[in-house]
Amino acid sequence: MTRKQRMQRALRREPVDRLPTQSNYTRLMAHTLAGHFQTAADYLGERLDNHLLRVDITHTRPTNQNGSVEYDWWGAGWDTRTEGYWHSFAPLHEALNLDAFSWPDPNDPRLLASALQTIERHGGEQFIAPNLGMCLFERAWSLRGFDALLMDMIDRTEWVEDLLDRITAIQCALARRFVAVGVHAGYFGDDYGAQRSMLFSPRLWRKLFKPRLAQMFSVFTNAGLPVILHSDGDIRAILPDLVEIGLTTLNPVQPEVLDHGWLYREYGDKLSFYGGVSTQGVLPNGTPEEVRAATLACAHALAPDGTGLVLGASHRMQSDIPVQNVEAMLNAFDPAVR
Repeated sequence: MTRKQRMQRALRREPVDRLPTQSNYTRLMAHTLAGHFQTAADYLGERLDNHLLRVDITHTRPTNQNGSVEYDWWGAGWDTRTEGYWHSFAPLHEALNLDAFSWPDPNDPRLLASALQTIERHGGEQFIAPNLGMCLFERAWSLRGFDALLMDMIDRTEWVEDLLDRITAIQCALARRFVAVGVHAGYFGDDYGAQRSMLFSPRLWRKLFKPRLAQMFSVFTNAGLPVILHSDGDIRAILPDLVEIGLTTLNPVQPEVLDHGWLYREYGDKLSFYGGVSTQGVLPNGTPEEVRAATLACAHALAPDGTGLVLGASHRMQSDIPVQNVEAMLNAFDPAVR
């Protein structure tokens, strides 16, 4: 099978010749891994046997004067001095007038330039999905501020709904454009969970986020395409809702918060899974032998019948992970995926 075929079948929980694999990494970790494996950064994904190729919008991210803050397409600012995502500027923090905000244009013809090139070059063999990360809740708090948005959800509920409706309209317009140019799935990111519970009540999630997330998912499900959602933390309370609105594949299935055995028993006939090897626990802190065992255990628990899993690191690998442990995971992929 091609990587594209293997992904399509695995996400539908259909038989595959071997499990597809996927492990992402930060820019700093990419530099470390490229040096270790003696490969160019552009070929690192292939060296890791990655099966999912994500495409993003074409957008030049401006920075502040000293380069310490980088601004995304929506105008939110992110600290460039950290390896992960560290929010540093919320453009709506002091401004409640949504009509006065400079909203990005999802119909800008330049946005899909690089995505089109990738699809034309690799769409026959690679499984390609648009990166609609920070799709709703995270996008809202990146514009308003995390604490402020949580307060607004109670104190300014109508204002939050207006904000979410505007975000949803833009994301749906982008999604429709990606479907039109031939992507193979929808990939969304929106974190609703903490380590032991959700960040806010399931009732509030169902009121504010579920119907709007359903609109985004429907762009892909109406086209017969699978939907992948990255959502960190303990979101057990809303998994039935996500299945109801069309979720196909759940990522990152963190073993610290979602027991793999329980997850397969409860949802193995409804969802496929992606991730599972902990970037919080075993990858940065374990021995190579422990990494290998955890990788094999993940495959056994989430894909006991040999399908329905994209096996890999549960999140982007950061530079605190020893390269020997990355090697151990890659070596474990071979017996795990057969």
